[in-house]
Amino acid sequence: MSAIQAVAATFKKSLRLDFSQSDPVVAARNAIGVAIVLLIGVASGNYPIAVFGAVGALFAAFADRPGSYRVRFARMSGTSLAVGIGGGLSVLCAHSVPLSLLLVAVFAFTSGMMLALGANVAQIGIAGTAVAIVLNRFPMSLSGALGIAAVVTAAGLLQSLLAIAGWPLHRHAPERRALASVFDALALRTRSAHPVMMAPGAGALLDAARATITGFGHGQGPSMQSYRGLLDEAERIRLEVMALAYCLERFERVEMLEPRDAIHEMLSASGTALEAVAGCLRKGAVIDTEVLAPARAALAVLEEVMAGYPDSPTGRFAAMHARALAGQLRACSRMVNPGAVEGRVVQDTARVGSVKMAVQAPLQTIKANLRWDSAIARHAVRLTVVVTAADGLARFLPGSDRGYWISLMVLLLMRPDFAATLHRTSARLFGTLLGLAIGTAATFLVAPGAEYALVALVVVFVFGVRISGAPNAFFMSIWTAAYLVALLDLAGSPATAVVIPRIVDTILAGILAVGATVIWPAWERSYLPAKIADLLGAYRQYLVTVADKDAAKFALEGARSTARLARSNAQASLQRTEAEPVSGQASLDVGQGVLVQSHLLIQAAMVVDAARLSMQADGLSAGPLLEKMEPFISDYARTMRACEKSVVDGSAPRGAPNMRDSYARLKDALDQVQAGPATVRPALLDATDRIANALDTTVHLLREHAKPAPHPRPQTSSPG
Repeated sequence: MSAIQAVAATFKKSLRLDFSQSDPVVAARNAIGVAIVLLIGVASGNYPIAVFGAVGALFAAFADRPGSYRVRFARMSGTSLAVGIGGGLSVLCAHSVPLSLLLVAVFAFTSGMMLALGANVAQIGIAGTAVAIVLNRFPMSLSGALGIAAVVTAAGLLQSLLAIAGWPLHRHAPERRALASVFDALALRTRSAHPVMMAPGAGALLDAARATITGFGHGQGPSMQSYRGLLDEAERIRLEVMALAYCLERFERVEMLEPRDAIHEMLSASGTALEAVAGCLRKGAVIDTEVLAPARAALAVLEEVMAGYPDSPTGRFAAMHARALAGQLRACSRMVNPGAVEGRVVQDTARVGSVKMAVQAPLQTIKANLRWDSAIARHAVRLTVVVTAADGLARFLPGSDRGYWISLMVLLLMRPDFAATLHRTSARLFGTLLGLAIGTAATFLVAPGAEYALVALVVVFVFGVRISGAPNAFFMSIWTAAYLVALLDLAGSPATAVVIPRIVDTILAGILAVGATVIWPAWERSYLPAKIADLLGAYRQYLVTVADKDAAKFALEGARSTARLARSNAQASLQRTEAEPVSGQASLDVGQGVLVQSHLLIQAAMVVDAARLSMQADGLSAGPLLEKMEPFISDYARTMRACEKSVVDGSAPRGAPNMRDSYARLKDALDQVQAGPATVRPALLDATDRIANALDTTVHLLREHAKPAPHPRPQTSSPG
């Protein structure tokens, strides 16, 4: 794709409509929150309360996203606090230009570094920085600054309370329905007397589910990770079911009824578990793990039966695939809850003895990214320099009290890569121009002094902002610009006086933002495979270090820090690749799938880490147990290396051991070890079971997406 075609694709993408993340109930609730603040201010005759409160309420509304009530309230109240602090410090420092610019620089750098913790967390920093930029032209005393901080924070907290007042979100209903149909189809096949004879149907449903789940605009939250993980497991389950169905037909053909019945019972019990997964997805309910009990019992019977036929290759084949199927069912039971309940239930933190490990330790993650080779750190530095410089230079422009618009737009437009910045700039530029026209025309039609009519306009525009949804940057920009025009008109700045400066400032901001990212002109998709391979390599080394009984404390801490940095870089690279207008879907599909499985893998690896620390805390030696794990860890390292190479060159993984078999050998070996506290051995078995399944799924995924191997050229013999 040429540069001109890429830019044209970017503009076309800017106009794309995707309401998959739009919710009219949420939009209405957020609009009501802004309306309450405006009405209180206007009714009391205190217009600063109305205007500043509306700003705080809107920024809190942007943080109103799916998640447990506790997490959602923490995110929204954190945003409210950041906005309040930013506003209060901004008006307090506005007496001094150097202090004001220093404040903007600190906030901009912090918001850039917070991207290491994800886009949702970074939004908190951006909100605080935005308010610090907007209010740094209005100097106030300490009492005035405290008043501004209190008003903005209180308005945001009001919005936060409305969000948890009893409106549960079901934003991912299409994804849940699509996945439920897949698992229902798989359950139907397993329950059939002759699975091989059933007409194919799961394949088409899998394709439909993948199109729904990996469509444009989807995020990387726990729910979406759950859906992508379940989709990959469904692919593998389908293959395992067909393998067992083949064995069933073979045994039936030769009238070996005992092994045939054992396979049939295993498939039937698996169907019960698959049906339960589908039901949880449809109803949005937590799964009862006891539904796996029949499958566990059926697997034990099948292995016992097949052991009675040691000379039967089909029996050994059936036992191998039955173990794999049981592992995939366990993985589904662990993954389904975050997606089924859409984050409304907080998952328990995994703990081994008195030790627990955080999957994402915020401070440690940010610390790990404070290096120049971190994409996050480079973005934070660039954002700080450009935003601060824009804010300083804007003070020399005519009408400098409104010059904040340039630095504000730069803050909102700049992303770590060229493609995403160009996409946002094109969307926001044209959206803002249209929104300014709509807002100006609407306020012009309102009679002078009709404050409540202006309040109604602001509320309508807030609803438009929130119903647009994150993927529709163009339409969101329209309503955001219209909202600001109406709000400023309510504050005493006539729309006709600000529309032309806003247009000029928006264009200048777009030029600055795109120009600053030209220094990274390459498309991110070319870097994504290397970032994913680095992530796998860091996770490989992390578990190898944890399982090394002689590993020193500094080596363990270094491995943890490297893993956090690698994950931040991989996530940032994936997000930038998703935003690119150039063709890179194959890399994106592999990146998304591997990232989901790697998250499951690192969660399990951290349980091994916690188990080691738990034994040390109890004065026990972890050496004998870790020695028994050496063959499993060796297979793990070989498989991870094969996956790293596969991700980089696009070939199928070669030389990767079957981790399900390796887990079975580990299970037998651990039976011979006194593993310390009663909690340690079950925790290790569960963790290594998860690792085995995540790795086998990763290998399967990479094989599915591998480039076809080139055919060797026929050699021509020389004439003799």
